[in-house]
Amino acid sequence: TDAILSLDEDAVVIRDEIEFALSVWRDFPDRIVGFPARSHVWDASQSRWGYTSKWMNEYSMVLTGAAFLHRYYTHLYTHHMPGSIRNLVDQTSNCEDIAMNFLVAHVTKKPPIKVTQKKKYYVAPAPPAGELSPAA
Repeated sequence: TDAILSLDEDAVVIRDEIEFALSVWRDFPDRIVGFPARSHVWDASQSRWGYTSKWMNEYSMVLTGAAFLHRYYTHLYTHHMPGSIRNLVDQTSNCEDIAMNFLVAHVTKKPPIKVTQKKKYYVAPAPPAGELSPAA
């Protein structure tokens, strides 16, 4: 397959979520398809770009810690990404997600696709009969 599942050692995803993300990726193999999303934002007060994980209604990146991408992008990253960017990632052991997202967006002119994880709801067991408080 041309799909690469990029998965950090601390990522928590279940099989159904991985299968769903792969099915989405198969429909959009030119995009990064994954779970955690982030946004880059302009910080006018500091006149520079910033990065946020705040819950927003929009995003510009999907972290590569739990994402599918086409293997071709790893070739581009290794052989065509400017050396200064790769060196920064290597020196800081950080920001590979940002670099990969911007590389793919530059090549495709398309955004990544965020898929949602299933929510795990906890249902408390019902109290034993006779221990229910009367309705107010």
